[in-house]
Amino acid sequence: MRIKDKVAIITGGAGGIGQATCKLLAMEGAKVMIADLVLEQAQQVASEIRELGHEADAIQLNVTQFEDAIRMAKATMERFGKIDILVNLAGGSAGPVINTKQQIFAESQPERWDEMITLNLKGTLNSTRAVINHMIEARGGKVVSFASTAGMIGGLRVTDYSAAKAGVIGFTKGLAKEVAQYGINVNSIAPGVVGTPRMFGMPKEVIDGYLKGIRLGRLATPKELASVVLFLVSDDSSYITGQNIAVDGGLTLGPENY
Repeated sequence: MRIKDKVAIITGGAGGIGQATCKLLAMEGAKVMIADLVLEQAQQVASEIRELGHEADAIQLNVTQFEDAIRMAKATMERFGKIDILVNLAGGSAGPVINTKQQIFAESQPERWDEMITLNLKGTLNSTRAVINHMIEARGGKVVSFASTAGMIGGLRVTDYSAAKAGVIGFTKGLAKEVAQYGINVNSIAPGVVGTPRMFGMPKEVIDGYLKGIRLGRLATPKELASVVLFLVSDDSSYITGQNIAVDGGLTLGPENY
């Protein structure tokens, strides 16, 4: 087991990538706290992990609220006694818990900008701030935040989301410099297009459009993203910090025939 007896918090742990990440980290020995806005789904994931003989618990978390993040960290310390790993997965640009709609910037409204920046960037800051001093005190830890290829190359009709995810990358690099002296590794992952249930609910022509830009010719699986998380939170990546890793099947390599 690569992370035996480590304690991991996964925000957004009830979603497609989140579930895969929680289960993989648990299988590799971690005690997992699943934090999600939808408590019932988080509890279901925790139950499935426990049925396999691993330790897991669930807590409701609204990452946009700093008080919620503090409560999450406190509950994890009370339940497991330490925090070794934080995976900032909560976020997104569309879905049932997002109130605003994707639009071109010229038609967008401040409410949309506020929601995207608060959810994707401030949410990452909230959760990280809530746990970072526990890691500093322990002189070690791993922080992995989910950015996006949209934060690297920009996304059509999601300029606000792109800006927020670019902020996550900048935050990752800045924080890595601050906490390296305490033995804490801080990295980010930039997924391309992932085959989650939400993605497969989109029209076929939308998915086909994405596939045209992906060199490997297919969507990522949630488990493939989870595997990169596992690498970054294990000792295998002990000399990697401040990096943003694109897991995108070649999406960011440029246009066809270039």
